[in-house]
Amino acid sequence: MDFETDYDTYQIHAFWSKEIADLMEGFRSHKGRNYAGQHDLVLDFVNNRLFEGKGEFNREFRVKGKTYPDLKIPVEGSEKGFEIVEFKLHTSELKYLRGELNKRDHIFSTSDHLFFSFLWRVGSKEEGKVILERTCIYYLVIIKLSKQTLTIPINELIGDIKMGTKHFTEELKEKSGIDEEKEELLGVDNIFKVVDLERELKIRDIKLEEKEKELEEERKLKEEERKLRKEREKEIEHLKAQLKEKKD
Repeated sequence: MDFETDYDTYQIHAFWSKEIADLMEGFRSHKGRNYAGQHDLVLDFVNNRLFEGKGEFNREFRVKGKTYPDLKIPVEGSEKGFEIVEFKLHTSELKYLRGELNKRDHIFSTSDHLFFSFLWRVGSKEEGKVILERTCIYYLVIIKLSKQTLTIPINELIGDIKMGTKHFTEELKEKSGIDEEKEELLGVDNIFKVVDLERELKIRDIKLEEKEKELEEERKLKEEERKLRKEREKEIEHLKAQLKEKKD
């Protein structure tokens, strides 16, 4: 599923689905802090979801010091025939937005759009509780800024985006069915956050408990079978004794 909001100078997209859960599994499958791998995984997702896979990006090994366009989008009727997207994947919500906007003259000298992206995670308001009921607990958020925002002072632009993101969050919570009393949206500080390990351990604990219950039921059944066997053996011995008496 996806949710989009338009403002005068930018757009905000959010995606939450099994695809995002698969994307997180893709992050975990990359050994170490493979930022280029994470970047390309999300960029491929963005290309498919926002541009129907029509964009082009370099999947090959990057050479240090050489510039590669993140995403080249075909655009009919434009002078170049295409537009360039600069894609940034960050953690901690808008913490690094100012740093990217401080480089916007350089970014927009070669690119037509800046896509600033981060992750939200559904967390429990109850201390120590891990969300297990939701298959998809992650939201990929993308803020789309065009070259036209170059004329807006950075402080003003950041203020507008923060306000817009706040409104967007409330709309998103309502649309995605987040329980305000029990759940909250949290910015992801680290893609490989400990909470994922906690979630996996919690699931394992539940599975172990279920297994223990199954084993206990099996034990009870075996005990019942043992009792039945003893009763049958006693009954057989009793019948044998009766037959012997009759013969005697």
